[in-house]
Amino acid sequence: MTGDTLLDMINSRGGNPNEYSDIVPGKVISISPLRIQYSSTAILTEDFLTLGEHVTKHTVKMTYQDRSESGDIKRTETVTIDQSLKVGDGVLMLRGDGGQRFLVLEKLGDTN
Repeated sequence: MTGDTLLDMINSRGGNPNEYSDIVPGKVISISPLRIQYSSTAILTEDFLTLGEHVTKHTVKMTYQDRSESGDIKRTETVTIDQSLKVGDGVLMLRGDGGQRFLVLEKLGDTN
C-alpha cells in the first residue's frame, strides 16, 4: 500500500484528529490482575489491554553461525525471553480508535 493510498483512506474516514489512534504513556500498578494507570485518574484493566510481544515472556528460535573443530556450522536454538511487566514499569501504549482498546507496545523501565 502506498503512502498516498493510506493517506486517502485516513482522510476519507472523516472525524477529528483526536479520534484517531495515538501513543500514550502508562504505568503498571498491578500485575494480577493487570492494571495500568493511564492518566492521573484513569486506570485500565485487562479488558481494555492487549499485550505486544515485547512486554511478555515468549520463546524465539535463533539461528547463528558457530565454529567447531570441523569448521563453521549453523546452529538453531530456542530461547526464552522474559520481558514480563512488573509493578512500576512505565509503558508506551497505542490507544485504538475511540479509546476502547490499548495495545501495550513497549516498556520504558521502572518509573518509581
